[in-house]
Order: sequence, then C-alpha cells, then structure tokens
Amino acid sequence: MNASADVRYREAGAARSRFWPVGLLFVLVPVLIGQIPGALAFTLNPELATDLEMDRVPVPPGVFIAVWLVIKAGMGAAAWQLWRRAPRGSDVTVPLTVLIAGYLQTNLFWLADGLRSIAVTDATGLLLAAATVVVFSRYSAAAARWLLPWLIWMPITLGIKIAAIAGALSP
Repeated sequence: MNASADVRYREAGAARSRFWPVGLLFVLVPVLIGQIPGALAFTLNPELATDLEMDRVPVPPGVFIAVWLVIKAGMGAAAWQLWRRAPRGSDVTVPLTVLIAGYLQTNLFWLADGLRSIAVTDATGLLLAAATVVVFSRYSAAAARWLLPWLIWMPITLGIKIAAIAGALSP
C-alpha cells in the first residue's frame, strides 16, 4: 500500500475510533465462538485428547488454550483494525474473506483423527496464516501485526506435532 493510501486509512480510522465497543465485539466474538467446537467435542467425548494422540505431546493443554485465545482475539483485532481504518467505500472483502477462511481452518483440529492429521491441519494453518498476513499487510500494516501471534505459533505447534510423531518428544 502506498503512503497516500495509508494516510487515508489513518484519517478514516480517526473518525471511527470512538466506536471502541464495536472493536470489543470484534475481539470477543471470535474468541467466544472459537470455544464452542472444543467444548462440544470434549463434552461428546471426554477422552478426545487421548483419541487424538495429544497425550504424546508434552505441552500442557492450558498452553494451547491460552495461545489460541490470544490468536483468536488477534484475528478479531486485525479485522477491527482493518475495518475501522478503511476509507468509506473501500473494499476490504478480500482480506476479511482470507481471515475468515483461516479462522474456520483453525477449527479443523476438532475433525482430526490423530496426531498425523493434526500435523497436516497445522501445516495448512501455517500456509493460511502466512497468506493472511501478506494480504492484510497490503491493506494495513497495523492490522497485519495483530496476526503475528498466529503466524509465529503455527510453525511452533507444527514442529511439536512432528517431533511427537517422530518419537523425539515424550510427555
């Protein structure tokens, strides 16, 4: 994005910045909706972590929960940042669609049938995270920064899963 477009984004954002309650909704909705698949999955199958072979991963479940809360809040904040800074009439459909696709993909974990399929899901998540950051950065660098936790976490979690599959990690 060129400098004049960035200035237009800042001017548009200043006019909408007083609508912070909407920003709070942008953050809370993805976080709360993101908890539904996991709660439902563990309610229906209390042994899900064992069934998915996550007991082979030496990372406490609380770490995954905390990281994903931050990531999903960041996704909401990125969408808010992009929306509030976009000049009236500008089209932000592409970055928001890519973000929604990435958000939906993060929930594919719950459809996995083992550690290998989780690793594949993590690999596609890494690609989607990278693509989303690139697309967002073309519209707003500030909005793209909210997605960095997602981009940083995906190779870490993929590496953990690959190491567990290879037997290099033991709980």
